[in-house]
Order: sequence, then C-alpha cells, then structure tokens
Amino acid sequence: MTPSLVFDLLLAGALLLVSWRLLQASDLFQATVLFISFGLFLALAWVRLRAPDIALAEAAVGAGLAGVLLFGTFKRIEPQADQAGQTGQPSQGSGPADEPFVAGACRLDRAAACPGRFHYLLAGVGAVALTALLVLAVLDLPRHGDGLTGVVAQKLGSSGVEHPVTAVLLNFRLYDTWLELGVLLLALMGVFGVRGAHDLRGLPKRPAPSPLPRRLVGLLGPLVVMVAAHLLWLGDHAPGGAFQAGVVLAAGLVLLRLTGLSSVDRLPRTALLSCVVVGFAAILLLAVLTAFGPQSFPLEYPSAWAGTLILALEVAATVSIGVTLAALVAVVLVVDEQ
Repeated sequence: MTPSLVFDLLLAGALLLVSWRLLQASDLFQATVLFISFGLFLALAWVRLRAPDIALAEAAVGAGLAGVLLFGTFKRIEPQADQAGQTGQPSQGSGPADEPFVAGACRLDRAAACPGRFHYLLAGVGAVALTALLVLAVLDLPRHGDGLTGVVAQKLGSSGVEHPVTAVLLNFRLYDTWLELGVLLLALMGVFGVRGAHDLRGLPKRPAPSPLPRRLVGLLGPLVVMVAAHLLWLGDHAPGGAFQAGVVLAAGLVLLRLTGLSSVDRLPRTALLSCVVVGFAAILLLAVLTAFGPQSFPLEYPSAWAGTLILALEVAATVSIGVTLAALVAVVLVVDEQ
C-alpha cells in the first residue's frame, strides 16, 4: 500500500466522518465549524483529483466566505435563542398555542413544524434514491476514453486562452459562468431584502482600531490588489481566473471595512450597483451582440477577438465577484456593530 493511497483513504474517511458529524450536530456553532472543516477537506480532495482550479474556489468560497457568512448569521441568531431560553418566553412571531423557544432545540418558530419520523424517513428514501442514481450514472460512464478532453484540446487553439479550464468556463460554456454571477447577484438581493438595506453607506461605522492594524491593512491593500491581478492573469494559462481573483479582492475589501477604512460601504449607491452587475451585464451584452452578429450564435466569440473579450469579461467578473462578496459580508456582519 503506497503512502499516496493511505493518504487518500484517510482523506475519504475524514470527509465521511466530518459530514456525518455535521448532519448530527445540534449546536449551530459546532455545525458551522464542521462545515468549514468539510470545505477544507474537500479542497484537499480536489487537489488529489488534480483539479486545482476547483480546489482554489472551494477553499476560498466553500470554506472561507461561506464560513464567515454562517458565523455572522450564527451571531445574529444565538443571542435571541439564549434570551428566549433563559426567560422561557416564546420567540417573536409565535402564536399562543406555540411552545416556548428553547435554545438547542428545533430552530423553527413552531414546535409542531419540527420534522417528525415520517420526514426523516422520507428524506432518507430520497437520499438513497439519489445515491442510487449517482452510482448508476458512474457505472454508465465509458470505461475507456477521456470524455470531452479531446474535444477541448482540439478547440483550445481557437478559444483565445491556453488553459483548458478557462477555455471551458469563459468560452465553450460561458453561460454557466453567467448563471453563477446571476446566483451571486440574487444572493445579495435576498440579503438586502431581508435586512431592509438600501445603501451600504447607512451601515454603522466601525470603531477606529489602534494605528498598527490600520497601517498593516494599508500596506496589505496594494499587495491584495497585486495578488488578485496575478490570479486573474494566471487564468489564461494556469489555475486561476476571475473567481479566485474576486475572492482575494473581497478579502481585501472586508479587511478595509473591519479596520474602519474606506471600503464597499463608502461607495455611492450607483457605483455599488454598477460594480455588482458589471460582470453579469457584460456577458448579457456579449450574448445580445453575438446573437445579431454575422455568426448569429449567442456567446460565440469572433476568433480574432476571443482572447481580448475573455480578458475583459474576466476583469468585469472579478470586480462583480469581489464587490458582491464583500457587500454580503458587510451586511451580514453588521450585527457586531449594533
């Protein structure tokens, strides 16, 4: 048994163990920590599968950003649960027939709405059916062949980039990236709607920290921009691209916000909305222009302009991803400042 096989077995076991503990966790804080751990183990699994692009995205978004958002949501929910559990009073919005909200119990407002045995049985049957479908799909795969790798390799020369993953995401299947940007936009709209926010400039200002953190973040700001630009440029010929660069940019904007420096919360409403939608709008504009072009096929680049258009779309997507993620974190973590 080789060391690499032993590592793979331990990694697979860790993924199964953490996922099982995550499903069994009744404490929100413990579940959040386990979710972040699962994301980190999953990033390692993608590395072992030789998919560094997905590993970078999983570590940054699946473990990093999602963990921050979950912790922010937890800090907003937990004080209300603790207060209700100590006073024995029902939570807001519950009716007279509802039982008091108890911290650590079912997190729904109405006790009668908590899942029963039938719900767990139904969920188990659905999970088994889905697992069976996935197993059948894997068994139906051809035993010999490289899938679409050969097709991508043949078309790579006319894609405008040298890295096959970037060619797939920004050329051959650009509509997937377009929909992912749309999902981020919908997520921000949902958070703004729930919090009743209209402009980030209305968020409370962070208290000024000591001069050392402010100077340190001020020095890190240009470095963050350089790293984001480098990851964006790497996407042409190596693992990297808009999502990885956008997450790094978002991290820098969040650091500025936490130290009280100018960040997304100082952007005028028009500038904020423009940065958020520029990536989605750029691909939409490309779809409209190419639909009425000589080739009459949406999202099909002219061969001579493929590289330039992909770089322009990646820059726009990086700005949208960075600003959107930073705005999400700023709105969710505002509970710390109230």
